[in-house]
Formats: sequence, C-alpha cells, structure tokens
Amino acid sequence: MFQGDRLILSEEVHDALSTSKPIVALESAIITHGMPHPTNYSTANSLEKIIRSKGSIPATIALINGKVHVGLTESELIQLSDPQSKISQGAVKVSRRDLGPVISLEKTGGTTVAGTMYVAESLGIKVFVTGGIGGVHRGAESTMDISADLLELGRTPMAVFCAGAKSILDIPRTLEVLETQGVCVASYGDKQDFPAFYTPSSGCQSPWRVGDADAAARLIYTQLSLPIKLATLLGVPIPSEHAEAGAEVQKSVEQAVRESVELGIDKRGKEVTPWLLKRVGELTGGKALGLNVNLIENNARIGAEVAVKLSEMYKLEAENGKGDALRYLYSPPNSHSPHKATIASTQLSQAQNTSSPTTTGTQETIIPTQSSKSTVIPTPTSEFTLPRPTVLVFGSAAIDLTSTSPHTLEPRTTTPGTVFVSPGGVGRNIAEAAQNLLPDHAVQLISAFGTNPSDIASSHHHDQIPSNTLITSGENVEEPDSFGKLLMLELAAAGLRTDGLVGKSGKSTAVCSLTLEKNGDLVAGVADMGIVETLSPDSIEEIIRERLPRMVVFDCNLTENVIRAILKTCGELSIPTFCDPTSLPKIPRLSSSLLSLLPSSLSDPRPLTNISPNILELDHLYNLIGTLSERSDELESRSWEYINSLNLGYDWRGKLESFLNGEGREWIREKGIVPKMIRLLPFISSFWLKVSSKGLIHLELTSSPSSTGSEGKGDGIIYKIDNAKYHPEKHLVLKHYPPPDIDQDEIVSTTGAGDTLVGGLVAGLVDGQSTSTPQDVWVGEALQGVKRSLKSRRAVG
Repeated sequence: MFQGDRLILSEEVHDALSTSKPIVALESAIITHGMPHPTNYSTANSLEKIIRSKGSIPATIALINGKVHVGLTESELIQLSDPQSKISQGAVKVSRRDLGPVISLEKTGGTTVAGTMYVAESLGIKVFVTGGIGGVHRGAESTMDISADLLELGRTPMAVFCAGAKSILDIPRTLEVLETQGVCVASYGDKQDFPAFYTPSSGCQSPWRVGDADAAARLIYTQLSLPIKLATLLGVPIPSEHAEAGAEVQKSVEQAVRESVELGIDKRGKEVTPWLLKRVGELTGGKALGLNVNLIENNARIGAEVAVKLSEMYKLEAENGKGDALRYLYSPPNSHSPHKATIASTQLSQAQNTSSPTTTGTQETIIPTQSSKSTVIPTPTSEFTLPRPTVLVFGSAAIDLTSTSPHTLEPRTTTPGTVFVSPGGVGRNIAEAAQNLLPDHAVQLISAFGTNPSDIASSHHHDQIPSNTLITSGENVEEPDSFGKLLMLELAAAGLRTDGLVGKSGKSTAVCSLTLEKNGDLVAGVADMGIVETLSPDSIEEIIRERLPRMVVFDCNLTENVIRAILKTCGELSIPTFCDPTSLPKIPRLSSSLLSLLPSSLSDPRPLTNISPNILELDHLYNLIGTLSERSDELESRSWEYINSLNLGYDWRGKLESFLNGEGREWIREKGIVPKMIRLLPFISSFWLKVSSKGLIHLELTSSPSSTGSEGKGDGIIYKIDNAKYHPEKHLVLKHYPPPDIDQDEIVSTTGAGDTLVGGLVAGLVDGQSTSTPQDVWVGEALQGVKRSLKSRRAVG
C-alpha cells in the first residue's frame, strides 16, 4: 500500500500504476448514495470481480476520513456500504467542488462522476466506468440545474463508459451541452443510438460510433495523444436480454415525468430529480434497481476489455517509440488484429440506410461484420447517413395515371387525349406535405414497391436510382420494377427520402389508373394497391422502436394487424399518433383496433392521439364503435365511464350552444358532429374534421389549451374539465377554422387537398408546438398548403 498525507493507494492499484497495467476507475457515490444496502456492496464487489476477470485492475475511489483512497480493501468496501457503520455515517457526495472541503474537514464521501474523474486522471488512469452520467435536468432552462459531470467531461481528458444519461434527464439538451464542452460522444456497438439508461435508444443519435473494443481503444488513444488531450464519452446500450424489462421501467419513468408536470413538481428546481427517482422506484416495485445493476456490470465488462486494448497500445508505444504507435493507429486494422473496426460517424452508411454518393473519390471504411472480422469496402468520401426521422409515415405510395379527353369516350377503341402521371397514395401525399414544412429529411415514408430480379452484370443502369432501394441477394440484385423506379424519381423530386421503402419480390408497385370524361367526372378506373398490405406487424414495430420518432402517422390502407401494432407500440413508447381513415371500406380496420386497445384506467392515454376524418368517415366510425361496443358490456361500460368522467354538464352545454349559434355554424348542430366526436373521446384524443368548403373542425382533450388559441373571437371553446382525480388540468377545446380563400375557377383538382391538410397539421403538431408557435398560425399554414394543392394537378401542390 502507498500512503501519503492525502492519498492512499491499495497495493493492487499501486502495482498497476507502477507497471502500466490496465486500470478501470469506479465511483463510490453509487455505494454511499446510489443503491440501498446490501445491494450497494454486492454490486461494488461484482464490478471489481468482472474487471479483474477481463485482465484489468479495479480502482474504486472514495474519501475516507479526509483521505483519498484509490482502490478499496474488502473491509473498506463493507464499511462504506453499510449505513450503520462508523465510516459511512454522515458520508457526503463528493464532486470536484467538494474535494477540498471533505479533505480539510476529514469527512467521508462517495465520489460522483466528476469527483472520480478528477482523482483518476490526476493519477494517469485513463478509463472510468459508471452507470449513467448526470446531465441537464428537466426545466433547466429556468433552474440552470446542469450536472457538473458534463463540465468535468469537457476539461478532464479520459474515457468514460456509461449507459448514457439517466432517462429522467433532458437528454437532447444534455447532448447539446456535451457538444458545447467539446466532448467526443460515441455509441458502442452496431447502432448509433445514444442510450437512455434503461433503454438502448434515447431517440437521439451520437455523433460517432465504435463497433468493438479495438475501435474504442483506437479512439481513446487518439483523443489522449492530441496536442491537448480530450475526453471521450462512450454510451453502452443496456444488454438486449434486459431491453424488454428496461422498456417497462422506461414507461414508469415517462409516467413519473408526466405526473411531475401535472403536479407542478417540474418547476421546483432541485426537488425534481429526487422526486422522480423515488416515484420510479415506487412504480417499478424495485425492478429499476435490478436493471441498474445489470447495466453497470455490462459497462464494467466492456470498459475493462477496452482498458486492456488501450494498455497494449501504450506498451507498443513505450517499446517501439511514438512513431510505431502512430503507425499502429493509422494502419489497416487487420494488420494488427483480426477484428478491429474503425469509428463510424454519421457521415457513413448505417445498415439499411444508405444515401447515394454526392462526390467522386473513395476512401476505405472498415465496418465490423457479424463474424467480428473486418470488411474493407470503398465508400464515397462525402457519403452521409440521413438523420433519424422526426416523423414516420406508414401507408400507401403509388403512381397515379390519369387519362382525360375532350372527346366522347367510345368503348373498344382508343380516344385522343392526355395522360398525366403523378405520384400518389395517401401516406405518400401526407409525407410530402409534412416534409414541405419541416427540416430536410425529417419525414420518413414507410411503404412498399415491387421488384424485378436481374443480373448485376447487365444492370448498368442501377446508378440511376437511389442505392438504398436495391435489395441484394447472392449474385443477383432485386431492383424496383418500372413503376417503382418512377416512384423513386418522383419521391426524390419531391424532396422525400426513400430509405423507408421496402422491396417486395414478385409484387407490383401500387398503381391507380383513372379515366375521366371531358368534364372531369370519373368514367372508370383500376387500382392495384395491395402491396402495402404486405407490411408485417413485427417489421413495423421494429422500425418504430428503432427510430423512436416524435410522431407516427398512418393511413388505413394498412392491414388491421399492422394498425393495431402501430397503436400498441406507440402507446408503450408514448409516441403520439395520427391516422387518416382513407376511405369508408377501410375504417373497420381502425375501429376494431381502437376497441381492442381501450385502456381500463380513466387516466391512461387513449389508443389514438389524432384522427382526420371527413364527415362521412366520422359518421361511419361513430356507428361502428357504437355497434361493436354494444356487443360487449365491459367495453360499453368503460367507454361511457370515460365520457361521464369528463363532467360535461350545464357549463359545457352553455358554451357549446353559444358556439353553435355563431354565424354559419348551424350545419355543425344539424349533423351532430360534436356529440359524435365526444362519443369517440374514450378512443381518440384529438379530432381534425375535414369539412371541405366549410373548413376544419378541431376538438381535443388537452393539458395545454393555451397553444390552441383564444376563444375570445367566438370561433372556439376552451372548457376546463372538473375532475382533478382522472383529468387534472385537462381542457376540452373546440375550434372552427374557415377554409382557405380561393375562387372556384382557380380550382384545378381536389384530389390531394385532404392529404395535404393532414401533412400540414402533422408538421404543425411536431414543429409548431416544439417552437411554441400558436396553433392558429401553423393550422393557417396547413390551410394555405391546401390552397396550393387545389390550384395544382399534383396531389400536393
């Protein structure tokens, strides 16, 4: 043992430092404050055993009686973990700022991430493993509650392995602060998702990715060999075998966050995080603690493996000189190790998500394969990966062929006229309209196209279509069929990404052929739209869980099972949904899914967030739900229990009567529109009723009525629900938006007006609310999009 005035090294750590053995630092705040006894002791003991088993030396850091201990004895671990022991009583958390006071006052404390980093780096320890780092706390824009861990990462050069930031934190803002601090953030493994403690993806992506221990060591070595050393934060996702349990705990985290907002706790500064942690523990019944142990043990395993690789690089440098170590760093990985991998950045391709090259010239990119061997492939120097989509749209994508003639159509012969080719499909139209109002590549359309097998040698024209639409299999390539190629070109021309389109061998790309008379009336048509029904529920669920968008949109061309999978998955992940019913015959696919997912608790979110029917579709859905509910006493009882819990009594009826008496609104009363929407509120939270020349009716049960505008103009109602138990701070909002101002002789086509409106509403819900744009403003933008569509031959003008 080495002992100085302030520093005590265990024999094991002292020997490792003297002989340049790999060392992994461990914090002790998890022992003194993070976990209950005896789990804290068993976990600390387990971490040290795991690290030793991988060939590294564990260095648990703590302050005991005013001295900095690096490496704890078994006795010290036992005493520090026992809240009844003399040593641990009065133990404090020790960040960087607390080191001087705790040493001078001869106190005992557990080091945080920041405190551990400071001590470890001062001794030359290069690798530190923890569970999750601190970050930007929710509401930090007013409280300025930002963890010192983030600032420490910006000024203390070493590698930190963690399972991301704790999921109760504001992870997007945490990553922004890390960027500002100049911290290299990389995900460990085969995906670029930045982990969120209990779940493998936070919905944000890391700027960089390392595929294995070799790649991680190379990155860390580079960071620490720069003229001014830099820190590296490596996000390790929770092991796949614990991902399902993690998702369940994450639901409790999200519930706790919602409750903190509803109860006003989110505005109490430093009280927020302890309250959230306590509430998550209550909701999970202790499951969260077990997952904490699982993920930090996994972090220790990976961190120790990387520490060994990093130590080998430094030994090579010491034996052969700096030049040889640098040659090792920049040489092809397989010349030194059979399974090295380079760092893959967001500029490089991800599996299933490749963009076509934009420049010439190639460089070598090494991508780890399933067999852990490196595959060297040429890739364009400026090739890039599209960002994670903000909106996912599931639905039909088709080519519309519209034939018109100024002459009378005769049977069994051709007639001179014009044929107009345009992209169509409800899902595609919505995606284009939304993308027109959102940042580039924000919307990803998930649909299908038909493919034709062809020989690679004869397919010299493959470079004319996006590379990610080709499906390779053995020595053949399955390329889009003729209409599929046209669809790709049209999507690209509309500014839509194509990486969500799935090739279906032996199927035909969706096509709708219409023949119109000279007055524009439909004579006949053939629709080949069945390919979208080949999408499977499992694949849809996987896509949603992988991408974690801010909203999922779908049309009812999908099968009933797929619609149910979308609603169920999004409900579990708390992702808002938006459905366009598409047509009357397809509404039963939606109604049965809504009934099957009706929650038993009155306070739970409804199965569907948003819907955009026309009046006929609203009537049909209302009748279907009513008929099917009557067949089940339980469903009927639960749905009416929810409606009754809204307490829509005399005050509501008075406000509604005043609204309906407004000029030009008698038709709303006559068609029973509001009662029908209220009857469907147990299943759907928000209605956007498309009423053609009469504009748009919006009814919503919401916690943020201020974003919907004022009722002062007489064109809307904001009614506070009087039921604090089940609907705290909820309001029922009803609003009428007039149609866009357009002369009848300016209208060219009404075909895509409804889809265009939906796309505009989706963009507003996603982008407008995040930027605090008033709802009246972004709904107005959506209606202006309808005006442009009415003036265009294309579905989306």
